[in-house]
Order: sequence, then C-alpha cells, then structure tokens
Amino acid sequence: MLRFAYQFKSDQVCSALRKLLGLPNVYLNNPILVDQALLWHENGLDFADAFHLAQSQDCEKLYSFDEKFIKKARGLTNCEVKKPDD
Repeated sequence: MLRFAYQFKSDQVCSALRKLLGLPNVYLNNPILVDQALLWHENGLDFADAFHLAQSQDCEKLYSFDEKFIKKARGLTNCEVKKPDD
C-alpha cells in the first residue's frame, strides 16, 4: 500500500517498519523472520513474497504463479519457489 498508493520506495517502507517494530511496546513472535523479509524486500522482493518465503525456509517447495518472484527467489533459501504446474 505504501509503495503503490504513496509512491514510497522499498528502503523507505523498510525504514519506517523497522522504526515501528523497534518501539519498546511492540513485540514480535519471530523478529528474525521479519528482519529477513525486510532485507529481501530492500533487495527487490515484494514484501508479501519476502515474508512468505521467510516463513517457508524450512519447506522443500513454495508454489507461486508470479514469475518475477520465482526468478528473484532463486538461491535465497533452500526452499524452491516454482509454478504449480512445474
């Protein structure tokens, strides 16, 4: 939403989220997972894709119809991102 509606850049979104998530009264169940998703988002992945990939690191495969995501996710984790028909 921030990128598309307000034209924020990925690094601006990540910076704002880090500040918000770094507040003393904000607690995360898995801060390492969120940090990994933010890093991947800063490096070109859509945040939702990065978050799903971070959650799937212990999985063998993650299926997506998004060709750009499939290409960008190659080599980031042992979880293979592929199209459902592959």
